Amino acid sequence: MSGKSYTPVRITTIKAERTVPFSVYIHFKEQYLEYVKPGMSIEKDKYKKLRRQKITKFYILDEHEGSYQQFLDSFLEQTLNSETASVEEKAEAVTGQSETALDRMGDDPGNETNFDMTRKAAKNLQKLIFENPEALSRVFGQDSDASPIIQHSINVAVLAIKFAQRKKISEEDIDWLSTAALMHDIGVMQFEKDDQQLFNKPKAELTPADKIKYYEHCKGVVQLLAERPYINAQVIELIESHEENLQGSGPLKKAKLTPAQEILSLVNAYDKKILTKEITPAAAIKELMIDELGNYNLELLNDFKAFLKEQKVI
Repeated sequence: MSGKSYTPVRITTIKAERTVPFSVYIHFKEQYLEYVKPGMSIEKDKYKKLRRQKITKFYILDEHEGSYQQFLDSFLEQTLNSETASVEEKAEAVTGQSETALDRMGDDPGNETNFDMTRKAAKNLQKLIFENPEALSRVFGQDSDASPIIQHSINVAVLAIKFAQRKKISEEDIDWLSTAALMHDIGVMQFEKDDQQLFNKPKAELTPADKIKYYEHCKGVVQLLAERPYINAQVIELIESHEENLQGSGPLKKAKLTPAQEILSLVNAYDKKILTKEITPAAAIKELMIDELGNYNLELLNDFKAFLKEQKVI
């Protein structure tokens, strides 16, 4: 095995009883052990045992990345279009793809393959949410072994997608919004471990020095992304503006936001309240309606609260 390089993939992206065209490995006692050989599948009982044991990741050889992506594309297409797959199964598959993509974006945000996987995950989240009315509740706020940043990014994405549709944002703008929502905090993932703790701190508790450091996540990674010709400028602008508000008190002091930018900023602020203050979705919207009055259009705030009630989030 010496000299080989391995890439982690979420266990939920490789289902039981589905033939895989590449080797699948588990990491055990500092070794990569071949668990599934090419052309074989995982038995259902063994797969369930791994899940019970809290095994969250498999590993593949770097050289098999192309085969894995083709396998994942086929698996997700069949699952999302299946008339027999449950909403939970569909949600688990798309969430696994999203978590894997964000894991990779965190490791290398300038990698085109990682961006392409994130774009596909965003499109599959749209399909899941638009075609399955109850899917939002199967994704938003669910327990996950992924990092809080990744869980937050997926929460923001599903809320932003559905709320933007309610606000009659164009399909094209929702498409870019969904990608930006998944990617909006990858700048935080580039921080040193100690600085990443700022992500878990309520906004009101951030010192002036904390804010300077924390808000770097809106700028540094944007410069990197802007150098990549395959990343749409609208995605970059959405990521850059996700901490802005109509008062102009965000890191870039922007007081004018597009409808999609305002939605992303609002949804980000909402989910961060739930996460950092460890409060319920219902308590978070009550605080948001008071704390953020003036930072967002009042009609948008009221519509967002009504939307959360409609979706049974609160």
